[in-house]
Amino acid sequence: MISINELNQILSREYILKCFVDLEQLTNAPNVAYKNFQMHYQEVFDNNDRLVLYTTQPISNMLLQHLYQATGLIDISNFFVLICSPNNIKPQVESVASSYFSDRTAFQTLQIEFEETKKLQNNFVLSDTLCPMPWTHLEISAQGEIKPCCVYRNNVGNIKNSSLHDTFYSHNVSNLRQQLLSGNKPTGCSKCWELESRGLVSNRNYHMSFLKKDLLTTYIDQPKIKSLDIKPGNTCNFKCRICNPKSSSLFEQEYAKSNQLSVRSFNWTEDSNAFDEITDLLPSLTNIDMYGGEPFLIKHLTKLVEQSVTSGHASNIRLHYNSNGSIYPTALIGHWKHFKHIDIQFSIDNIGQRFEIERGGSWESIDSNIRKLVDLNLPNVSISIMPAISIMNIFYLDELLDWANNLGLLVNPLYVTTPPGFDLKDLTVDARKLILDKFHTHPHPVVQDILNYIRTSPESDGKKFRQICKHFDMLRNQHFSDSHPEIAHVMGYNK
Repeated sequence: MISINELNQILSREYILKCFVDLEQLTNAPNVAYKNFQMHYQEVFDNNDRLVLYTTQPISNMLLQHLYQATGLIDISNFFVLICSPNNIKPQVESVASSYFSDRTAFQTLQIEFEETKKLQNNFVLSDTLCPMPWTHLEISAQGEIKPCCVYRNNVGNIKNSSLHDTFYSHNVSNLRQQLLSGNKPTGCSKCWELESRGLVSNRNYHMSFLKKDLLTTYIDQPKIKSLDIKPGNTCNFKCRICNPKSSSLFEQEYAKSNQLSVRSFNWTEDSNAFDEITDLLPSLTNIDMYGGEPFLIKHLTKLVEQSVTSGHASNIRLHYNSNGSIYPTALIGHWKHFKHIDIQFSIDNIGQRFEIERGGSWESIDSNIRKLVDLNLPNVSISIMPAISIMNIFYLDELLDWANNLGLLVNPLYVTTPPGFDLKDLTVDARKLILDKFHTHPHPVVQDILNYIRTSPESDGKKFRQICKHFDMLRNQHFSDSHPEIAHVMGYNK
């Protein structure tokens, strides 16, 4: 039997040891293995480089899966990982690799006797409820409400009386992080849990798909504001049927007039020090989500873009816009080249007259604006659409997908839950049958996800849908059944 030091010396004669770690050290927290591999990551390893893990203790399949997941996420080839054990673990290591992972290359193993090591711990299990948002992100709504993300149900502060820093490190947000770490499902995150229970991609899933590595290697231990979702007021030139007075100034005006109520807009960029705090955060920000209202109409968002460029921080920042497509952003295009990436998602739910009824504006103008941006072919700009899937547009989704496909646009859907009545949960039996019959063989994965959502939703009498359609038709002198005759008929809504 040899000592640990002698084991190191023996291996060093044959390999260049990039790390030499007791496996026990990687079992005392869920992210330690990820941090270890990230610490020793290289774009290219030499053939004789090795990351050595050693233990005399039995290794569970669960731990091996955890290690494979870590090397996969950090993008280290399993070939360069060597596990030393006095036991013949090679069959087990190869079996786990071939059973659970697309890359079936197994870790290398060495059976050798050495002095006993510490017992392995069971603290490495990674919670399947983790979400990167509470560790890196804040949303500020048009009313100044602060949330960990845009779909979280509860406010954790308000910009009127709390700084972003104090809110981010508050007890409420710290408690949310602890719940997620412990594998709990906080009620504030219920929108994500519901979508995931139906097999759909939630906001949590989406962000974990590209932020998981940063979360596990850095921010889970050191939360830091790296991303902001900012909505500086509700200035908007549309009054979409799925919207509300808080998010659209036109909707707000219509609401006030029709209900004979006085509604006061709150522009937090003018009533607080929040905008100054945001500009102070620019050196550490890597992402800014710009919403509205309509973000291309909001002057403070343009000002923030300009300040990011003049301060020299734009090159580290990804900008994300969610726009209705009605404004061609002439004043912004020249600034975009300075940013790391520009991601523009257009809220396009339908095409032609149906778009104009659902959202507003001129479809011809919106189609032209989007085509002009696509034709610019800017190297750091990606353009996609984010249709809000509702009863209004579900039957016509194939036409929207064809339009997007012709422009080469990706489709990232979200699901309408408000106002009550437009949610796919409110489909009548006849409407469900019409949609399932039409799309059951449609090849687009987005469509199949939506069909699964419909199949698992309860049946409805459609009463809420008819009520809200009638409300908008009367208020705006429109006729939904003229532009959407098929879905109107099966929902029992006619003139």
